[in-house]
Amino acid sequence: MPVWGVPLAALVLLVGGTVIYELIAKGRSDFVGLENLLNILRQWSFVGIMAMGMTFVIILGGIDLSVGSLTALAAGVGIMTLNRALGAGWSEMVATLVAFAATLALGGVAGAATGLLVTRGRLAPFIATLCGLAAYRSMALALADGGEFRSASPRIFQMVGEGGIAIPGTNIAPRAVAAVPLVFPWPVIVLMGMAALSWLILNRTRFGRYVFAIGGNERAAIYSGVPVQRIKLMSYTLLGFCVGLGAMLLASRMNSASSSGTGLLFELDVIAAVVIGGTSMRGGSGSVVGTLIGVLLLGVIGNMLNLLQVSVYLHGTVKAAIIIGAVLLQR
Repeated sequence: MPVWGVPLAALVLLVGGTVIYELIAKGRSDFVGLENLLNILRQWSFVGIMAMGMTFVIILGGIDLSVGSLTALAAGVGIMTLNRALGAGWSEMVATLVAFAATLALGGVAGAATGLLVTRGRLAPFIATLCGLAAYRSMALALADGGEFRSASPRIFQMVGEGGIAIPGTNIAPRAVAAVPLVFPWPVIVLMGMAALSWLILNRTRFGRYVFAIGGNERAAIYSGVPVQRIKLMSYTLLGFCVGLGAMLLASRMNSASSSGTGLLFELDVIAAVVIGGTSMRGGSGSVVGTLIGVLLLGVIGNMLNLLQVSVYLHGTVKAAIIIGAVLLQR
């Protein structure tokens, strides 16, 4: 059985249980409707994009606790870049592209800095990224003076996070005068593209084979001539790019970013998605497909908790229990 077989079975059971509960309680099920499923994917697409990069890092035997704080900083810097470009008289389209480029660059630089601390500085990944968790959030708070970053873009920037491709033949407002088609969101499309690209890199390239080799036995990989330091640096940089991309899409959807709230506890969600998907915390095994299933599992669980009217303040407790259960099952 593949490493993602168990999480897939759990996903099927959760979906089935939720549908049965709805049928008993309401006589119908709205959960499996295309609109609800797309809403779950849209809400968790940002976490999923970051989880693609985290998969490489955890397979290496590493970890990154700074993704939530970096999300706030990257989103804030992206919006500041956007507003300055608009203030300089640039077109909205060009300003949006520049903002995305700046955010990706910041994410890549931050990821590379973490990689250098781990490889050249020989810091434990936990320590290096714990410092990043504190530093990036502090920088975001300082830039916004504890407030929020708000986009000055009237239309195009927000369309990236909220828009998408209309699905032909659908209508989510049957009583309206004109049909309102269901939209396949851009963030979900980006997530699927990132998942496909990550799968190809991990399973069809030398870089991917080196990642597995280092996570399985780093000393043996060194003796085999694998450039361990370079692969680790590249993996953390890749994660930084993924965080930058997810951060900008999230900021685009909200048309703003909070220096204190954006990305809060994202590190828990991202790591949970990877671990629930079957990637070993000890390194050496894992899969992109499993991570994608893990993201869907978290989305379904969150939707189910809302359906059962569980307090939102307890959702973190449930996620923590899920992570513990997933790690225990791996052992």
